[in-house]
Amino acid sequence: MVLIFRFNVYRPRSLDDALEILDREAPEVIPIAGGTDVLVLAREGVIKFKGLIDLWPLRRELSFVRREDGFIRIGALTTINELGRSFLVNDVRYLGFHDLIHYFATPYIRNLATVGGNIATAHPLSDAAILLLTLNAEVKLVSVKGERWVSLENLYAGKRVLRKEPNELITEVRFREKPVNSSTSLLKFDRRKAHIMGYVVVATYAYMDHEVIKDVAIAFDSVGKPYPGRAKLVEEFLKGKSLTNDVLSRAVKEVLIKEMTRISDYRATSDYRLYLSGVLLKRSLLKVKERIQRGSLG
Repeated sequence: MVLIFRFNVYRPRSLDDALEILDREAPEVIPIAGGTDVLVLAREGVIKFKGLIDLWPLRRELSFVRREDGFIRIGALTTINELGRSFLVNDVRYLGFHDLIHYFATPYIRNLATVGGNIATAHPLSDAAILLLTLNAEVKLVSVKGERWVSLENLYAGKRVLRKEPNELITEVRFREKPVNSSTSLLKFDRRKAHIMGYVVVATYAYMDHEVIKDVAIAFDSVGKPYPGRAKLVEEFLKGKSLTNDVLSRAVKEVLIKEMTRISDYRATSDYRLYLSGVLLKRSLLKVKERIQRGSLG
């Protein structure tokens, strides 16, 4: 049975116009960008609404990737493919974005899916959000009453649940520039390349002084809750250590299992997901180390 229902579509002329509509009509009216998530959920009956605010006309204002005042700033309506054409994929510190483009769905989806939409989905397999968590990214929330910055880590309250008001709109994400001798990576495992879902997704950021890890951030599609999160115990364990085989093995067998809880479903068992998480964590850390040492894509 195909679900069919009628709804209004609002096309704002400006960001201020969009915020006024959202303030007046929310929560019955919700924003939409590329529609790669909202329309699927609506078709499946997961979400219902009386209207949509089409944000695509605002791309001139909210689609950008730039350096400014020590920050990397990314507009919420920047598509995944536009990230792939930005300076980020040529900077060794941000090569995780190169990985993101490689793993993220299909070419068609990458031309529609936006950074803001990926964050707002609040789903465990929000690839861009997982990478941005390792960069300590902040999200800009704007409404008719003003604006505020919220750390991405604190934005998630549950699966598809955000700590934001219905009349607030995500307009930008930013993170501080990372130091020399640092890099990022993102790894995703699934049955086939370009599949929208994945069994496990892990992103890693590390700053190293020669062989020693001075700072590290690790994020998974899920650590113990149904949304992307950081593996804080593993991070603390790795700081001040070198990435030897013994250290990597202990990080997985002694530390990761203490903070990570995996689920079983029709796609994979919890044991398999936990095992795979450890394998990908090792690979991700070694990839970051190699990139720092080579100063290039590795």
